[in-house]
Amino acid sequence: MDRVYRFFLILLSRGILLTAIMPAACFAKAWVSKMLGDNMPESTGRLSLDFRKHTDRIGMFSTIVLGFGFGHEMKHDISNLKHMKRDITLISLAAPAAYFLMYIILLNLAILLYSISFSSFLLASLYFILKEAAWSSLCFGVIALLPLPPLDGFQIFYQFSWPKFRRWYFSHYQKIMYWSRNILYAIFLLAIITDGELSLIGFLADLWNKLFSHLIFFSIDFTKVTEKILKYIFRVNF
Repeated sequence: MDRVYRFFLILLSRGILLTAIMPAACFAKAWVSKMLGDNMPESTGRLSLDFRKHTDRIGMFSTIVLGFGFGHEMKHDISNLKHMKRDITLISLAAPAAYFLMYIILLNLAILLYSISFSSFLLASLYFILKEAAWSSLCFGVIALLPLPPLDGFQIFYQFSWPKFRRWYFSHYQKIMYWSRNILYAIFLLAIITDGELSLIGFLADLWNKLFSHLIFFSIDFTKVTEKILKYIFRVNF
């Protein structure tokens, strides 16, 4: 019973990820693009908080069931950018920065709500949902910064790469994109198969979590969350 309830809470957190966190990150990237002179994201409907503008049915299903998913690649018109390297770097940093900001906000909100009443099972459940959503946001920010095409991290790396690498990239574009996507799938599947024991994303997320730890302004006894859920489901007294 506890596993069923836990999975239900996880599904709710993934719903927040799909309908709020991912659209907000895409909106941030489209907004920064517009501010720097690139209006193509807006013209293609990406300057929106509607999650349907940013993903498809397969992406939605993958996000809800597996906890990760891919949205539509955002198209850009870089011809209107005044400072190419700087502007593309800022555009590429927009989505990861939005993910990290939402991680900080959600985790602070989760702990604050939970601290209102230490005896409330409802608030304990809400804390779990928001905490999971916050962790997913952190992981998505880490994924976005990976130096693999077509992710934002690669776009930043590409702007400061050497000419010989650029020529090699364009001459092998299709093959590089094929293997890049396979590497991403392998990273995700390895984490799922090993239940997080072998997770590159988890390892990098832990490093970023330590970096952001000084921005978490509230504290909580995390063992109490599990205690409350067990007490409610099994009527166990501790």
